[in-house]
Amino acid sequence: MENRELSHAEWLNKAEAYCARGEHCAADVRRKWHEWGAPSDLFDQIEESLYRNDFLNDARFCSAYVHDKVAYQGWGRMKIQAGLRALDLPERVIAEALEEIDEAAYTKNLRALIAQRKADSEDKRLRFLLQRGFTYDEIMRC
Repeated sequence: MENRELSHAEWLNKAEAYCARGEHCAADVRRKWHEWGAPSDLFDQIEESLYRNDFLNDARFCSAYVHDKVAYQGWGRMKIQAGLRALDLPERVIAEALEEIDEAAYTKNLRALIAQRKADSEDKRLRFLLQRGFTYDEIMRC
């Protein structure tokens, strides 16, 4: 950490730069804020400014999170929803983002995971897929 105290504007610039590098939610920024050793009494003002200037946007973050978890990690809806809830995001925004899932890609991911685990017993494969966040109905459909 630097030897001198940063001003409100400098903390705001630092938080804006962090948000500009990638899509983040308020929980990510709060965690980073504590890592920086920033004064906690300033965070609420900084967070409000980040939202007002669109550096933070819950809907945009949720959409990106859902897309990435489906496309790159092959997660199911339940695991994605749990991950977003853990970040303390509004239920309405989470539900809207989950509705944006491309069903064709989602089903393709599920079928690929089933094929990948073909050598496993049916029970073991089912447990694996449930842990990945797919519902029992989705698994049985595929």
